[in-house]
Amino acid sequence: MAGQGLPTEHLDRLIVAPADREAAVSAWRRAEGLIYPSVMINAGLYQQYIGIVRAIVDDLADVHTEDDLVTAWTERVQIGREAISRAAPTFGPMMDPEAVRDAAFCQRHRDITREHGKELARERLELARRQGDPWVVLFEDVTPFGSHRLEMHVRSGRAIHASSRLEPDGTSAAFELEVVQLDPRDGAWLLDRPPVVPSRKFTDPAEWQARIADARAQFGKDP
Repeated sequence: MAGQGLPTEHLDRLIVAPADREAAVSAWRRAEGLIYPSVMINAGLYQQYIGIVRAIVDDLADVHTEDDLVTAWTERVQIGREAISRAAPTFGPMMDPEAVRDAAFCQRHRDITREHGKELARERLELARRQGDPWVVLFEDVTPFGSHRLEMHVRSGRAIHASSRLEPDGTSAAFELEVVQLDPRDGAWLLDRPPVVPSRKFTDPAEWQARIADARAQFGKDP
């Protein structure tokens, strides 16, 4: 009926506390980090896991926001078990339905982040301004094989762009860091501006983290 608005319970589902969102994303990443390295030693098991994950991601195609994905995670608790039962893979008895479910939620979260990257960045920037946060993470993607993170100083637009990549041998990793200038109004990448600090590569993760901390201290001052 016109004028009634949405039911209260529906409104509650649309808003997820940041701490709950972070906890959910952390759980999804842990599951992904546990599953893929362990099953890659068995090509058949790996392919079947990938198939089930993709099937669950397809089932989550109707979920289009981070908050709705967190809500779906708490509501669709049987989605992993149902996908395994439906596909009946030969390695099904060896699969952890909760872990494969969480890995699929991790992939769907990654898809949503890529689909709505600019919108999410603006929302995070607006929230950081309201809360008075000095820094805001505009984009972050973590997989068992590497990571990518863009963290901006809210007032100046200076941003730390850090990434890591597992090398093909699986025993070492490469790390990269640069400082770039973003538009402080909306977080857009200013492609016509050269990097504030050109890209540097590292092989030692401790040195990489130390240089990130140095950059945060150096560029975390108001202009």
